[in-house]
Amino acid sequence: MNHPKSASGGDPFADTLNDMPGIACGQAFIAEQGAQILSWRDSAGRERLYLSRETGGMTRGARADGDNAQAIRGGIPICFPQFSGRGTLQKHGIVRTIPWQPAGRSETPGDGGKCVVALTCGDDARTLAVWPRNFAATLRAEVADDSLLVSLSVINTGSAPWEFTAALHSYLQVDDVRNMRLRGLQGVSYQDATADNVVVAQQAQDLTVDSELDRVYLSPPKTLTLLEPGVPSLQIEQQGFEDSVIWNPGPLKAAALADFPDADWLRMVCVEAACVAVPVRLEPGQSWTGSQKLSVVR
Repeated sequence: MNHPKSASGGDPFADTLNDMPGIACGQAFIAEQGAQILSWRDSAGRERLYLSRETGGMTRGARADGDNAQAIRGGIPICFPQFSGRGTLQKHGIVRTIPWQPAGRSETPGDGGKCVVALTCGDDARTLAVWPRNFAATLRAEVADDSLLVSLSVINTGSAPWEFTAALHSYLQVDDVRNMRLRGLQGVSYQDATADNVVVAQQAQDLTVDSELDRVYLSPPKTLTLLEPGVPSLQIEQQGFEDSVIWNPGPLKAAALADFPDADWLRMVCVEAACVAVPVRLEPGQSWTGSQKLSVVR
């Protein structure tokens, strides 16, 4: 389904979105590749997710091939069953480059209505070749005028226990990251990936970004607030996920990323709901759910 004009708004990403198999849901668009939410606009029409103009991703023409596509840079990638390079699998795991299957949709019309969609994936020959575990995963997106609730559920469908790490790797769009403030992390300890994961505590009330930043905040508050001058603030809530990851490549690393325009480090910050420090363990038949909710505060 093509991304509707109301959701793409005629912006430069319309062609990119229209060339990817996916589902339009209210003011959001979810790609079938990785069940990755690529666009979400608030009730004023402001895009709240960042998507690189130079991103890869599965096109409609390649959809039938069934091959893994290049990862999509932006939106809300799903990291599972491994976060980043913390393990033996490819970075961020195995589900963000494979097609997921639509598994339901409902809409409540009128003002204040919601659109809800679900997509699923599970183990197959491709996943078992690199991660020999039996699983089923569901991504559920609930889209309202000024909120987006994203839930990831995982079930161990096998006969042996296994562990995983995961994240909703949300790329949030900002006007200028140097003017952004993220509130709610004062006093919280974090692993600093730019300094060999040394653990320190944040002293400042607000987190600011002016260069590369890569941190795993350990047991943070469940609600953070993104503040920008002249822009309605964004409340970021999470449940089920025990950590928060904050990432921005900064100018030097941005210049080294082939699918990321050099200056776009100024236009985004990742605020991720994550389970990183302590893996989640699932016994056979056991399930887990984690969620992140983005809400515009006017």
